[in-house]
Amino acid sequence: MNLQHGPHFGRDEVLTSNDRTILAKTRAEEHDADVWGKFFIPPYFDALALKTATKSTYIAGKRGCGKTMLLKYLDYHTAFSPRRDAIPDDEIGHIAIYWRVDTQFCNSMQHRGIAEEEWIVAFESYFAVVIALEIVRALRTIATSSYRNFSLDDLAELRLDSLPDFHQNFPSDPIELQSALERMRRQFGMWVSNVSSTEKPILPPGKMFIDTLISDIRRSPNLSDACFFVYVDEVENLTPYQRRVLNSFLKHSQRPFIVNFTSKVQSNENMTTGSEWVNATHDFRLIELESLLPERDRTVFFAEVLLGNLDIAESRTSSALFTRMLSPEGLPARRAQQAQEEILGEIRRRFPSREVKQIAREAVGNPKLLSKLVERINQALRRRGAKFDAAPYVRFLDSVPEAIVILPALLNRETQNPATVLGELERYASEQEGSFASTWIHNNLVGSLLELYRPYGRICPIYSGFDTFVTMANGNLRHFLILCYKAVEVAELNGEDEEIFSIDTQARAAYDSADQLLQEINTFGSLGPRLRMFVLRLGSIFRALQASPAMSEPEQNQITINSGGRVIGSQEIEFISEANKYGILVEQLETKSKNSVGRDGVDYQLNPIYAPYFQISYRRKRKIPLSVEQFAVLIAGTEDEYSELTRTITRQSDGRETPQMDLLQ
Repeated sequence: MNLQHGPHFGRDEVLTSNDRTILAKTRAEEHDADVWGKFFIPPYFDALALKTATKSTYIAGKRGCGKTMLLKYLDYHTAFSPRRDAIPDDEIGHIAIYWRVDTQFCNSMQHRGIAEEEWIVAFESYFAVVIALEIVRALRTIATSSYRNFSLDDLAELRLDSLPDFHQNFPSDPIELQSALERMRRQFGMWVSNVSSTEKPILPPGKMFIDTLISDIRRSPNLSDACFFVYVDEVENLTPYQRRVLNSFLKHSQRPFIVNFTSKVQSNENMTTGSEWVNATHDFRLIELESLLPERDRTVFFAEVLLGNLDIAESRTSSALFTRMLSPEGLPARRAQQAQEEILGEIRRRFPSREVKQIAREAVGNPKLLSKLVERINQALRRRGAKFDAAPYVRFLDSVPEAIVILPALLNRETQNPATVLGELERYASEQEGSFASTWIHNNLVGSLLELYRPYGRICPIYSGFDTFVTMANGNLRHFLILCYKAVEVAELNGEDEEIFSIDTQARAAYDSADQLLQEINTFGSLGPRLRMFVLRLGSIFRALQASPAMSEPEQNQITINSGGRVIGSQEIEFISEANKYGILVEQLETKSKNSVGRDGVDYQLNPIYAPYFQISYRRKRKIPLSVEQFAVLIAGTEDEYSELTRTITRQSDGRETPQMDLLQ
């Protein structure tokens, strides 16, 4: 498929099948440790001030926000990449080590007949061995890079004379030390796997060993300013005692060795192994990445990343956009309003959208959809006992199709008299005033279009357009890229060779993306399968409510949990916490409520990325109240209990029961 970008950006090549493998990499874990030339500087990068930090930093960011890619960019593999032609002298002052927790191995370091106090000592030593090994590997990487102040000859002359004091097998030569540490790590792994039958290896004392190693390194004149920053990723997945061990490292961090944390949400374990606690005021800077990226900046950055990745795929790495994105020095130029308008203009040209009224006009131009629409209008009129059919209404089809599309919902409402609706329609068609102009179209058109398209296996066009993709991604860069790359795939399968993605192609891509991400939920920790069942159940309820003929509350995609007959329990709280952590639910301060709870609470929106799968609205609109008991059924009830819940909710919504929707698989 031709992915030509336009004259301003200098594209004139076509993606090959090999190029598209680059676009398939939407997770940072799929990239090598060295991401030099592949990481795009986020707008907030200079606000992080990580390289000048004098105390620990805690970076919190949900899945897909770019956190892991940021850490890989900071890591020594990238900072001292062989692809980097010139490395500043002061780079030695921030030698970063990205350590992603091996959750399975670390979780095995508990119980099994060994007291927690002994595990604490073992884990502290394990951390020291792992980090010491990375420090030595970093020295070797620096020596083989273009960094001019430390060469392989300097590495050969470096002596770590204090380390043999810790273990007789620890040599003072860095290369030999690397082998010794690798061997010790393997021995430790064998012991953890066979604690009852294997002798525990002698391990070095944690912080003392690392401090001594760094002190020996800094005795070298060319490494006297060396500082090491460890970024422990997914710290929330460690056991409580392991977090306390690392909290101790964090609390006592200072140059030249600083331990930093990263996680999806901030860990709630603040104790150390002693009597101290850690807090954001004194011990670390808390940085929440999402808060550093306002909506406007996020929209521009998402566009930049997509266009930059297409540059990589097309080997157009000399473009002005691509060059600016690779360096912090390019941020001022990228922040210029004209540059941002050009970026947004280009991406919106590639991913066009339709105004919702235009979608309505195109819908009634489809004979099959129009036939069904007229049938629904006649059914509503017959049910209401009207003495006329759809003919007086549909005569306005050409002039105000957006009003005709919402007629089934209006005419099915007991509060709306068919004759009154007809009068309002005539007024709207002639004067563009009245209830249609003020509220009816605004409140009902999207929901009516979704329900009009749903039965025909064709995805509603409202799921198209760059800005729609950004909204559905809900701040998740990975989700946005999946949406866009799926459009590439769909266009290729359809044999399209235009550089502009059609509305239907984008809508299909949105559905395919939602389907893929829904399947992925099974991998979200120990509650993954239950989380997926919850999304299927909740999405199916929203779809059933949308299918209500009267559609009295259109575009429902949120819930609020009221007290019901009991207070919310620990299991429900844990489930909500996991759903928030993995971005399945989007938490919002409760908007105005029609119930009498009497105090503000929290609304939970189903992540809009799943909306195309259920063919419900992606816009944050209306909500349904659930009792704690009803919410418990959603997350753990039987199929019979869930079916009864669906019937109850649909009866409450419309005053009469909506046909049962099957749970989507």
